[in-house]
Amino acid sequence: MIFCLKHPARVMTVLCRKLSVTLFMVFFAVLATASPTMDPGIEALQKKVGFTVIERFSTPVGGVTGYVVKTGDGKAGIIYGVGDYTFSGALLESDGTDLTRQYTTRYISEPMYASVAEKLSRDTHLVSEGGKNAPEIYVFADPNCIFCHKFWQQTRDWVAQGKVRLHWVMVGFLKPSSLGFSAAIMNAEDRAGALQAFEENFGNNGSGEGISELTPVPANLKAALEQHSNWMAELGFSGTPGLLFKDTSGQWQGQTGVPGQEALGRALGIAE
Repeated sequence: MIFCLKHPARVMTVLCRKLSVTLFMVFFAVLATASPTMDPGIEALQKKVGFTVIERFSTPVGGVTGYVVKTGDGKAGIIYGVGDYTFSGALLESDGTDLTRQYTTRYISEPMYASVAEKLSRDTHLVSEGGKNAPEIYVFADPNCIFCHKFWQQTRDWVAQGKVRLHWVMVGFLKPSSLGFSAAIMNAEDRAGALQAFEENFGNNGSGEGISELTPVPANLKAALEQHSNWMAELGFSGTPGLLFKDTSGQWQGQTGVPGQEALGRALGIAE
């Protein structure tokens, strides 16, 4: 069909105005959809507790919205809003799949791991040993931790063969002597050598063998140890050793406790 327009310019002006109004309404609708308000229960709890909402996400459960929140001390977590109600804990599918665990990995663990790893890469107080171009593991360790000692023993062959690059992130909380021993290791000219001397005399340090505590702890080392503890808390490590490393897919992984050597080797891509 062919139309003959008597005033084409006037018609085009009207059409452009209508199109502009239509596009504005569509844009406004998209904004309204993309920026929904929080659940009333979340807002009320936020005012009472004082957490910050970092991100919100949808869940497969009708009416249930997920929220990534961060408390004043830097700890992050997942909570859910359902109108005036709020709950936390495991959100399970009928087959037992823990959705909360998946959300934690997606929204908290991986970003947090990468963020802390980037900060650790600039830390000048680490105790590093092993192959310089080998897969790296950041190990949060307390000198008086028997499990840290076991992990140190477990990794001796890997370090000697240059298969891994260990960065010991010293902390001190298990015993009164922990801070002094950590400070002594960090203050040594040969930090890896000081750590070795300590571990080879585990349980006998300060009694004429191994190394002695550094007391009082200098302000710069005390600040570094406090920062290490803060990073440990950010990563969600409840104890030592706490391991932070990249797996073969390039994803940062976190683990508390002494891992199986074979499983860790596979994760790092150095299994024989």
